[in-house]
Amino acid sequence: MRIESPQIPYNFADLEPAMSRDSLVFHFLHHQRDCFDRMLSMVRGTELERLSLGELVCATEHDPERRMLFHHAAEVWNHDLFWRSMRPRGGGAPHGVIGEHIGARFGSYQRFAREFKETAASLFGSGWLWLVWSGGELEIVPTRDADSPLLRGDTVLLALDLWEHAYYLEHQNRRGAYVDTFLEELVNWDFVNRVLAGVVTGSETRVVRPPTVSEIDRGQLGAL
Repeated sequence: MRIESPQIPYNFADLEPAMSRDSLVFHFLHHQRDCFDRMLSMVRGTELERLSLGELVCATEHDPERRMLFHHAAEVWNHDLFWRSMRPRGGGAPHGVIGEHIGARFGSYQRFAREFKETAASLFGSGWLWLVWSGGELEIVPTRDADSPLLRGDTVLLALDLWEHAYYLEHQNRRGAYVDTFLEELVNWDFVNRVLAGVVTGSETRVVRPPTVSEIDRGQLGAL
């Protein structure tokens, strides 16, 4: 099996007070881990075992008989990006390469943040919000349910989970407060810069999976 067990690149309490330990434990164990276990049970002993996670998501997208497998695999992939899109003591205005590109594309960080929040608010029901590199520029992309920009071949820079389970313990049904907290206290611009640097320098043209834990020079794994 080529797909590694999901991990969080920090301790469960490290995002407090912006995101509580209880919220992170519940989200990881009862959502991503559950999707991972169900996915494994569906691919074990089949030809799909040889695929990477990103390949599995793409291979099952249009197969009506494997729609549930696609859902579980995509949610595992999406959450891997979500965890890496946050860090302890994160948030605030971007710096480095991403700061330059946000200024060029949106005019200012304030305009970017306003469009990011408005797009999150406009998504009806469950889904995700993404910052991607597509066609040589930044784009804010919403997707429904388990879909993601991976399926369009875009390079994902940031992932924000907009399913209610991601924010209910802290914010109840106030999605706007959750998005504000993500931008002001959690977003990991260092991760974005590492991914974006490979794209704009031409060293890689497409990211089809999130970097592994070792590739992002992470700290200690989260543990119960």
